[in-house]
Amino acid sequence: MPRAKRDVAELKKRAVNSLVLGIELFNRPHEQGRSESVLILLHHAFEMLLKAIIKDKTGTVHAKGEKYSYGFDKCLEIAQNEIKVISPDERATLSILDAHRDIAIHYYQEVSEDLLYLQAQAAVTLFDDLLQLVFTERLADCIPKRVLPISTRPPKDLKVLIDSELSQVDELLQAGSRKGIQAAARLRPILAMATATRENAERVTESELRKAISRRRQGDDWSIILPEVAQLKLDTQGDGIPIFLRIKKDADIAVRIAKDNEPVIGTLIKQEINIWDKYNLGRDDIAEKLGISGPRTSALIFELNIQKDPECFKILRRKSSIFKGYSKKALEQLQSAMLGGIDIDAIWEKHRDRFRAKKRK
Repeated sequence: MPRAKRDVAELKKRAVNSLVLGIELFNRPHEQGRSESVLILLHHAFEMLLKAIIKDKTGTVHAKGEKYSYGFDKCLEIAQNEIKVISPDERATLSILDAHRDIAIHYYQEVSEDLLYLQAQAAVTLFDDLLQLVFTERLADCIPKRVLPISTRPPKDLKVLIDSELSQVDELLQAGSRKGIQAAARLRPILAMATATRENAERVTESELRKAISRRRQGDDWSIILPEVAQLKLDTQGDGIPIFLRIKKDADIAVRIAKDNEPVIGTLIKQEINIWDKYNLGRDDIAEKLGISGPRTSALIFELNIQKDPECFKILRRKSSIFKGYSKKALEQLQSAMLGGIDIDAIWEKHRDRFRAKKRK
């Protein structure tokens, strides 16, 4: 078997193994570390599956000059925008899983049984969809048919589920400051669903969590604080335990977030964003991630007109300091160009005179 095909087979095997372990842990009776383990294993299952797909379609899971294989965000970008094997809804589903796993790895959250079931069943459905689409296989061909997440009360309506979760957050907030930590832990997974479905699939920050709690205590409605979750709905098939469960973003919504510079009228609301969090990459940060020199990175940025896109670049000022900040979107565009085989040497020759001096672009 050729090396590339062997890599694909090994990645796919590990993806299935992690999925089965995640389901096994979901169904076990003990609670110790259960939710964290399920989220971590489901996330690993999809990272391995996406890499198997990308390796099969493109022949590599390494950017030119990089020591390590693609991260999860890069896999999502390639899967949706380049090889087009996942839809925006499916990317949102995986971004939500990524956000929940991120909190499970790096901090803590209180994930309810219903939310955990939602993640597990949606993972099984999407895993099966991707196997069938790319490899013309079914999950039932790889694992026993009895391997499914089991719940005595599977959720059928995401709005009802979210409303229930937020009602419990409200009860904890009304109990006073002594319950504030529990309220924050309960709100984190819901906030993760909101931030993960934004255009740049943002992570939950403690400052945004505190702001959401503060706004709720001041009387703001949850639909205004977290408008993104109103876009989500469940698509289920099967009675009792749903055999297929997909998270979609095409639900009718009462409000939506206005884009930058869009007038806030009608059902539009303005989302306050910390621009230092959004434009948090310097030129040298990007150069390190691309694996090329700073001047060559500047030349590539100039060639692709990155600084002309307000979603990619912003000049930030703090007192007397000036910072030229780039967003995650800018990094993704540069990485995509390199992955597409853009000639860095030719671009450097074209623009080298502009960047020879110690001028930071």
